[in-house]
Amino acid sequence: MTASVICTQAQGSELWITYHQASRAHKQVTAQLVDVSDAVHLFDLEDVLDYVFQQGFVDPKWRSVTWWEDCAAARLKACNTVQDLLARGAGSTPETALHLIVGA
Repeated sequence: MTASVICTQAQGSELWITYHQASRAHKQVTAQLVDVSDAVHLFDLEDVLDYVFQQGFVDPKWRSVTWWEDCAAARLKACNTVQDLLARGAGSTPETALHLIVGA
């Protein structure tokens, strides 16, 4: 289970997210598109995480062992808003993609 999720905002900006199972970090990522134009329901990284689990991109049994990192592998808080991250350039390109790490 290794994938990349592209999330789009109403203004046409994109939030790139990759998610990786820690034990399979060497696997190639694939892309999926998640529409987050509803900023009320997909406001912050916790909301995006909820969506990832609800849509089945990651099995909910892994919820307790997930965390967010930026492209430099620094941990992010789930309360970071999508718009704030994009304003800082985080997740705005494949090179700056945010990482949802699914560890054990």
